[in-house]
Amino acid sequence: MKKIIFSLVVSFIILSDSTAEDVIKALPGSLPIPPVISSRQIELEMREGRLELPFGTSETLGFNGDYLGPTIRIQKGDKADITVVNNLNEPTTVHWHGLHVPAEYDGGPHQIIKVGETWSPEITIRQNAATLWYHPHLMGKTAEHVYRGLAGMFIIDDEYSDSLDIPRDYGVNDIPLILQDRDIDDNGSFSYKPTRPDIMHGYIGNATLINGAYEPVLNLNRGSYRFRILNGSNSSIYRISFSDTHSFTVIASDGGFLPETVITDRLIISPGERYEILTDFSVETEIKVILEIYGSQPHEAMSISVSNDEGVFFPHPKRLVYNHPDYESGELKQRTFNMETRGMGLFTINGRQMDMDVMNFSLKQDSEEIWTVKNIGMGMMNIPHSFHVHDTQFTVLSFNGAPPPPLYRGPKDTILLMAGDEAVIGVSFRDYTGMYMYHCHLLEHEDAGMMGQFMIE
Repeated sequence: MKKIIFSLVVSFIILSDSTAEDVIKALPGSLPIPPVISSRQIELEMREGRLELPFGTSETLGFNGDYLGPTIRIQKGDKADITVVNNLNEPTTVHWHGLHVPAEYDGGPHQIIKVGETWSPEITIRQNAATLWYHPHLMGKTAEHVYRGLAGMFIIDDEYSDSLDIPRDYGVNDIPLILQDRDIDDNGSFSYKPTRPDIMHGYIGNATLINGAYEPVLNLNRGSYRFRILNGSNSSIYRISFSDTHSFTVIASDGGFLPETVITDRLIISPGERYEILTDFSVETEIKVILEIYGSQPHEAMSISVSNDEGVFFPHPKRLVYNHPDYESGELKQRTFNMETRGMGLFTINGRQMDMDVMNFSLKQDSEEIWTVKNIGMGMMNIPHSFHVHDTQFTVLSFNGAPPPPLYRGPKDTILLMAGDEAVIGVSFRDYTGMYMYHCHLLEHEDAGMMGQFMIE
């Protein structure tokens, strides 16, 4: 793959009230803001499309448009009536990543939507405010379908989040950023054609897209801003920072608010993970967003151009509410999950690869357990993995034998494990019974079999 080093300068497009005709377009010099669906009636159409980038046109997939999908925004306690129509030329699924949802509506590899068919899940929102997302989960095809563009954000609000004095005006001072990398070929387009080394190390691109745009300037006034950051890449692990070492406050992780916010000047985020950050721009300036892909050189991925016009400033909270079960009390069932790279493209959890006909274990409804997750590694290969559990948000109890780092102290559903890392997590399973998945969220690894399934009875 050839390397493309790039600088992004972006203006701002705000779209709202999605319809079937809403489309995200990578217009020159603009950062697209995905349209938002704030109704309880949610209609999604999966369709084929084309994405025009400065170097060429790519054949893509999207929800309600050519590439990516609308942001779903809904309140805790609401019932979402969702209609998903598959107008692709192949079957797929739609998984609600991070959502506490009945098993039959989870959208895993067993809930296949055939060509031309409609899937109609009904989901009551039973969890706290969070930034989640949705994407396909078809066995052996997840990586390709996500890579071609099937993904979107899913935001939950609640009374507590609505009471906070923080930015919440979507697309104005509450800005979604979906980070993806794509491998641009000599024809100026991207397609999904992984080699065996790509499956081993992940399908890493040579160009970054943010909300489907290459080289976007985000034009802002002076003020406070909230960025909801999703690593929607297949396998790339990013280190994010600002070119002026601009600090920011991390207020939330995958499943909601942190108990104590974290001030930092850089953030590591693996595929599937989300963070929400607050930052202030107090003077007229232009700042680059720097992305460093694990194993590659840093590059400028977006410019933020701040005008001298006055905006709104918000105080940054120091402590927030996060209530989780007390996993320290009582005798809880313990399980171990060894994530192991055994050879070129051979990935296992506890020595097994995914088998759709095999239930790896069962547990009781309304139970709590302690899981120890290890990346066993493979000699000198040092292959990273990312552990994701469906249906629940877990609590990190320890990481490499020590208390979890501050960014791991909030609710999570996905955690990065470099070779040799070990995380002990507390998991709880409320309300629902049925079959759910656990797997590596480096999607090439997932498709190669690094996944299992469990039954809640």
